[in-house]
Amino acid sequence: MDLKYEDVLDLMNRHKINKIYIIATIIAALGGFLFGYDTAIISTALIFVTPLFKLTTVEISFLVAGESILAAIGALVAGPIVDKYGRKKMLIADGAMYFLFALFTAIASTSFLLILWRTLIGFSIGADTAIATGYISEFAPSKSRGRFGITQQLMIFSGFTAAFWAGFLLSFSGNWRLMFGLGAIPAVILLALRFYLPESPRWLLIKDRMDDAKKALSRFGLDIKENIIKPVREKNYREIMREKSVRSALLLVGFWMAFQQITGVNIILYFGPTIYTYMGLTGPRAIFITAISESLGAIEYAVSFLLIDRWGRRRLGVIGYVGIVFSFILMLIGIGYLDSHAILLAIVFVFSAMTLFLLFFHIGVGGVGWVLQGETLPTAFRGRGMGILAAVDWIANFIIIFIFPYWHTYIGLYSFFEFELGLSVIALIVIVLFFPETKNIPLEKMPELFGRKYRDMRKPFKYDEESNVGGEK
Repeated sequence: MDLKYEDVLDLMNRHKINKIYIIATIIAALGGFLFGYDTAIISTALIFVTPLFKLTTVEISFLVAGESILAAIGALVAGPIVDKYGRKKMLIADGAMYFLFALFTAIASTSFLLILWRTLIGFSIGADTAIATGYISEFAPSKSRGRFGITQQLMIFSGFTAAFWAGFLLSFSGNWRLMFGLGAIPAVILLALRFYLPESPRWLLIKDRMDDAKKALSRFGLDIKENIIKPVREKNYREIMREKSVRSALLLVGFWMAFQQITGVNIILYFGPTIYTYMGLTGPRAIFITAISESLGAIEYAVSFLLIDRWGRRRLGVIGYVGIVFSFILMLIGIGYLDSHAILLAIVFVFSAMTLFLLFFHIGVGGVGWVLQGETLPTAFRGRGMGILAAVDWIANFIIIFIFPYWHTYIGLYSFFEFELGLSVIALIVIVLFFPETKNIPLEKMPELFGRKYRDMRKPFKYDEESNVGGEK
C-alpha cells in the first residue's frame, strides 16, 4: 500500500506530542541561549573594555553592532546550505563556531582582536537564527507549533538574563574576559547534544530520501511501513520567487523582523546599563537594575507560551506594540526629568519604561517574530527564506545600535526615543491593517494564506482539518 506525501504531512500535523518533540525543541532552541548571552554580555563588558582599550565612538559602535553584520551574512550563507544539505549539519556547525569565537574573544589582547572575534561570533548567531525555528516548525504538530517555536525566544531571554547576572557578579572584579569566556561552556554542551537530533522529516521527504524520512519519523513516534510516494518536483529558486505568496510572506514577515529590532529592544538590552550610568549610577548598580528588568522575562515568556496558540500571532503583536508605545511615552517622561535634574524621578520612569518595554516585547513581538519566520515559507525554500528574514533582522539591528552612540552624543536621548516611539506606532498600524493570522494553519497551507490580496490579509482564514481545505471565513 502506498502513502501520499501529503498524507504523511497530515499525520505529522495531527500527531500526539511525546518527549522527543520536547527534547528536540529544547536542543534546537539552545542556540538561542548563546545568541542571547553572546550578544547581551557586551552591555556589561562595554563598561570595562571602553576605558581599558580607550575605545573611540567608532570602535564602540563596531564592537556592539559589528556582530549584527556578520550575523546577517551568516544567515544568508546558511540558508542555501541547509536547503541543500539538511538542517542538522548546520545546527552542529553553529555549536562549534559558538565555542571557538567565544574563547577567542575572551583572550583578545588588542581592541582590533576584541572587535574581530566578537564580530565573528555573529556569523554563528546568524546561521543559527536562519534555521532553528524553521527546523522546529518542520516537525511540530500544527496546533502546538507556536508554543514549540517560541521556545527559541525563551532561550534568547535566558541567555540575556544569564549575561546580565554574570556581568553583575563579575562587575565587582571587572573580569571582562571571563564574561566573554563563559559563553564557551554552554556552547560545548550545545555541540554535544545536537548530534542527538534527528534530521527534519519534511526536508528528507522533499529530497526523496524516504527511508531516512521514515527513520526520522520513527524517532518522533510515527512509524510508517507503507511506501511513500514522493512529492511533486521541487521548484527552483526562480520558480518559488515568482509565487505571490512567497513574496508576500517575505515582505510582511520581513517587516516584522526589521521593526522588532529598530523599535529599540537591543538599545534597552545592550545600552541599558550605559543609559543608567548617564544618570549617575555606578557600573554594578546600572547592571543590576537592567538585570532586574530582563529577569522578569520568565513570567513574560510563560504568558506568551500559553497564549500564542490560543490568541494567535496577530493579536499578540497588536498587544505587544500597544505596550511598547506606552513604554516609550514613559521613557520620554523619564528623560525629561533627567534633563531637569530630577534624577530620582528620572530613574523611576526610565526603569518602568524599560521593564514594560521588555514585558510587551517578550509577550507579543520578539518571540512571535521568530515563530513567523519559521512557519510561513515553503519547505523547499525555508532555509533560504529564513536566511533572508534573519538577515533583515540583523541588518536592522546593526543600523539601530550603530547609530545610537552617535545620536546620543550629538543629538540627545530624548529625540532618539521620540524616533523610536514613531517607529512603534508605524509597526502597530501595519500589523493591524495587513497581517494575517497563522495559528493552527498547516505549513503547506501557508501559500493560500499569504497568496491573498494585501487588503484581505487581515481577514480570518479558516482551515478545515477534515477536508484539508482552507479559505476565508
